[in-house]
Order: sequence, then C-alpha cells, then structure tokens
Amino acid sequence: MLEVQRIDAIEVGNTLGEGVLWNHKDQSVWWTDIHECKLYRLTWPGRELEVFDTPERLCAFGFTDRDDCIVAAFETGFALFDYRRGKILWQKTLLEKGSGLRFNDGKIDRQGRFWAGTMAEDGREDADGILYCLEPNGVVSEQQKDVFISNGCCWDVNSSHFYFADSPRRSIYRYKFDARRGDIGERELFARTMFGIYPDGATVDADGYLWSAQWRGARVQRYAPDGKLAGAVPVPVSQPTCVTFGGPNMDMMFVTTAKESLNEWTLDREWQAGNLFVFQTPFKGIMGFRFSTTQLLDKIAEPA
Repeated sequence: MLEVQRIDAIEVGNTLGEGVLWNHKDQSVWWTDIHECKLYRLTWPGRELEVFDTPERLCAFGFTDRDDCIVAAFETGFALFDYRRGKILWQKTLLEKGSGLRFNDGKIDRQGRFWAGTMAEDGREDADGILYCLEPNGVVSEQQKDVFISNGCCWDVNSSHFYFADSPRRSIYRYKFDARRGDIGERELFARTMFGIYPDGATVDADGYLWSAQWRGARVQRYAPDGKLAGAVPVPVSQPTCVTFGGPNMDMMFVTTAKESLNEWTLDREWQAGNLFVFQTPFKGIMGFRFSTTQLLDKIAEPA
C-alpha cells in the first residue's frame, strides 16, 4: 500500500457520490450525488459545504469560463447549467427518459471539449452505451460504441493518450489521442481488475500515473504508464467511485464513495459509506480544464 495519510471523512452519506473535481479558481472540491440530484461544493481547507439541487440526475460535469455555470452530462444529455439559479442555459437531449439508458462518467480535455459516456441501468445484456464528445460550438460526436458502463475518462500529461474504462468488463482501455482534432484511435487494453472488482472514476497525476477508484475493491489503485500495478490506497468502504487531486499544493486526494446497493448488514459495517474521503499524499495532481460557453450562449442570444 502507498504511504498516504487519511485526514478527513466528510459526512455526507451520498447514495451515489461521483465525479469529484478540484476547482483551483476558488479552492474547492466538487462532486455529485447522482441519484439524489445534488451537486456539492466544499471549500478546502475551510470545509464550508454548499449543496445545489439539479433538475435531473447529474451524472458528470466540468467547470466553465462563466461564473456559477457548469457543463453537465445530465441523465438524458448535455447542458450548461447555472447551479445558483437552478437554470438550464443551453441543452442538447440525446436520450429519452425511461429508455433504460443514462449518462455516467465524463471530463473536460485540455483543449476544452467535454467527454461523457452512457450506460444501461435496466439490466439489459447488450452493450448499448456510447462515449460522446461535446465541442464548445455544440457539436456532439460519437467516439466509441459497444460500452456497458462508461467510466474513468482522463488523459495522460501530454494528451497523447486517452483512458476509458468499461466497468462490467473490468477493463481500462487506452487510445491514441489526436489533441488537435479530438479523435481517438483504436482501443487497446491498458489494465484489468481482479474478478469482482470494477474500475470506476479515474485521474492522472503529474508523473503520468493513472489512479482508478475501484468499485467493490475498497481502494484506489495506481497504475504506471505501462499498465503495471504501482500501489494502492485503501478506502474504509467497499465502493469508492471517483478520485481527484486538489488542495493548495495539488497533493490532497479526494475520493467519493457510494452506499447504493449495500444491504442493511453491510451498511452497519460500512457506516462511512457515501462519505467523501480526504488523503494527504506525496503525489501531485494536474489542474483541470474549462469549457468555453461563449459560442453556445452567443448563439442563444442571436436575434431570430
């Protein structure tokens, strides 16, 4: 196990805490509770917590160049969402409610595109999930089909490769990435988890190592750039969902967790399930990126 120190557990009791991100602009950590339609903001190290309601399940999000606005992958599609006013500023619906599909993990690349993928939640056996890319001009493209549960979107430090996990397949894939065009190449297997353990949300540190929250694995696994295991951080609950680095020196690790699907006996034992865990580490992360809202909001403002 890696030498890190767990310094806090923020008691929020999320049903499905997910998508944790660090906002260096206001020194705060953000995440969503998907099933409860909540967006969380926690200042750090001040530990002041705000909670915002969302109009439907918020599955993934990223920060933008506009105050109080996120780019969102709601359960049915993409949107620009003013979380303080609870107002959708722009929206592109891709899924029908009740279709058995919803969006899941997503992240912004260094060039300002927002990537997010879908998953089936109705028990179907077909891999009907799709990875999408949203450009700042509103164009949406399909990048990968044949997905069960989209997870773990992130890029290496020089944007030459894109990482993406399909959780039920227990597989983390790597693609060659054309940063200028925003295209991915053929997928190759980067790493597989052990039986009964599933790769969830992920991030890459400043040294180019991939960190993967491992659902049912009670840990965050670190992988070297060649896919070899490079240590792990134990989490005191079985269902960590996502990981990011943050803090003033980018050396704090924040991990979201879930209590969804845990029975009463397990919840009694895992009484901290659904909380946000904070670790002090000897590692450093990379600052996130922002989505430009200018083109989309200018289109809306144009006279008919």
